[in-house]
Amino acid sequence: MKNKARRDVYMNAMQQRIYYSNARDVRLLASRRFGKTDGSIGPRIYRVSMSMDRATNIWLGNSRKQLYTRTVPGTVAAIERFFGLQEGRHFGWGKPPKWVPDPIIKPKTWDNVVWFANGAIWQLVSTAVTGSANSITANAIVADECKFMSKAKIDGEIMAALSGIVHPFGDPSFSESNPLFKSTFFASDASLTVKGNWLEKEEEKLDAHPENGPFQKMSYREIQEELTAYAEKVMFYNELLRNAKRDKCQIQVLREEQIAAIKAKAEAMMNHDGPFRVLPNYGHRINKAMLDQSVNYKLITPDEAELLSCYQYLITPEQDFELQMLCSSKAYQKRIRDLQCNAFTFWRGTTLDNIDLLGDAYIAKMKRDLPPIVFAISILNLKQAKCNDGFYSNLDIENIHGYIPDDCPAIDNNFTKRTASTIHGGQQIDMEYETPDFGELQKLKDCTLDGDVVDSLPLYISMDYNANINWIVTGQLYRRDNQECLNVLSSMFVKNERKLRELCADWHHYYKPKMGKNRDVVYFYDATAKFKGYAIEGMEDFKDVVINELTRYGWNVRPVDMRAPMDHEQKYKDINEALAGLSYPAIRINRDNNEALIVALQTAEVSVGYKGFRKSKSGEKLSEDADDAVRLEYRTDGTDAFDSLFIGCKYFLNSMSGLCLPLGD
Repeated sequence: MKNKARRDVYMNAMQQRIYYSNARDVRLLASRRFGKTDGSIGPRIYRVSMSMDRATNIWLGNSRKQLYTRTVPGTVAAIERFFGLQEGRHFGWGKPPKWVPDPIIKPKTWDNVVWFANGAIWQLVSTAVTGSANSITANAIVADECKFMSKAKIDGEIMAALSGIVHPFGDPSFSESNPLFKSTFFASDASLTVKGNWLEKEEEKLDAHPENGPFQKMSYREIQEELTAYAEKVMFYNELLRNAKRDKCQIQVLREEQIAAIKAKAEAMMNHDGPFRVLPNYGHRINKAMLDQSVNYKLITPDEAELLSCYQYLITPEQDFELQMLCSSKAYQKRIRDLQCNAFTFWRGTTLDNIDLLGDAYIAKMKRDLPPIVFAISILNLKQAKCNDGFYSNLDIENIHGYIPDDCPAIDNNFTKRTASTIHGGQQIDMEYETPDFGELQKLKDCTLDGDVVDSLPLYISMDYNANINWIVTGQLYRRDNQECLNVLSSMFVKNERKLRELCADWHHYYKPKMGKNRDVVYFYDATAKFKGYAIEGMEDFKDVVINELTRYGWNVRPVDMRAPMDHEQKYKDINEALAGLSYPAIRINRDNNEALIVALQTAEVSVGYKGFRKSKSGEKLSEDADDAVRLEYRTDGTDAFDSLFIGCKYFLNSMSGLCLPLGD
């Protein structure tokens, strides 16, 4: 609210409420495309950094891959755009240049550090690496994609690091009087299942009360409501003052009935009603010519003309008092700061909050393309009211079956050199430093991003074949979570005019870096792969196309014929027993590389008809353009490929019967 040069940047209304509330502990559950990274995490990272010079903070992620390829690049771009900062001058990567003050507590290694020019640093910490927060003493924690994080690990390892640094000279910003000292900001989107994730359950804390301090009689919900009311006032007056300055108007104070009379006269003037019908039609607006003519015709007085020229910027004495209180009242500012220091807030953001940027067409497209339950949760952020006992009823991606790989090999091979610069004593000083090449990492689309691919082991694949969409699901068998697991490494699909050969080419490109150590592929297929025509161009069987294409690329393909597809009831029993941990192999799914497959698994339903108990495939053959049709990748086709992979690994891995050799040219 201070009178200083300002930058006009866009934040949606919910992002502004979160920003101005500035609570010590923030939980943000927001839909896709809400702007979590851009409009919430970016400003929080900047604000914490500027609040405490030379402080150490934790930037938490599920994995290095998430941090380096999604969260950090998006946040850095937001900081540059919002606050005008430049990498190399105001912030950078690794060990900071010599003109940047040392943090109060230096890290053991600078390998995963983002520095700011005031000496504040952020240490990137992955929950996939045990003990990664050990020995860190932090003033703040910011985390994204939290629904996949282990709450036990956060409480046991990460929160222990949030003990706060003691400033050597007693800087008050390193104390409980700063709402960002020992602060937390956890953000994620909602779960598709009723089991939910730990972040959703944090909303229950709003009815608790602070254990000590001046607001013990208030619940956290009441504290959030008061801070929200404060934020709404700041937003209203910020917009009022900004627009008044743009229109070269002064804020004027009148009684409420006077404001109503002026606004009624303004509306009549713009609509050319009553005495104003004699004026030329300038459209639905008020300009100087209209005002001058109205004064000349004695329709209004000169004083009224001045008020009418800025009729949008008239406020009541009560509003003027409120504005002055926001700007000048130390007692009010202290109350707000005390509330912020004691606040725990929980926010639900939806895609609709960001509709000014996304547009109505995006919402309409998502409503058309997504399954209703996915649209309700992922776009509207509605709570899952009841359990959907689907075909994969024991699947719990958030808490059991989903995983994030521990490492990302590509990061260490994609560093680039940049130049940090400053002006000192009238001279420019430059210093070269290494930083991850975030641009290249975001472009990279192969298995060097995946720390879960064991190069020495073969890959297991299975497929599903359809005229509109074709899938391939890839896995490996090895121990995870102290048990033998089928690790679903990735799933891919091609749609419409792209067919099986293109899918094989995509798969080869992705796994090509692995060929140097092991090029063995076990291909599980059943009788559905012995058809021809609709998934390919030509008259080969689907299985022959897959075998020949992968062999042509240099893979050693071992085809395994599983014959007739397993009946649905047996498949349901076997897979759900494995999901429950009652039979071999256990199932673990890479969350990063199976987004569409996971949605399809979570939304697959059961039908009971004349054929008995089955997986519902009611929408599988519909065109994407059909009424009530969801996107092809969210239907059951991909789940069938997943089923085949599991069945193959469970029953056919060591069987050599029905071996099908590649066809010759």
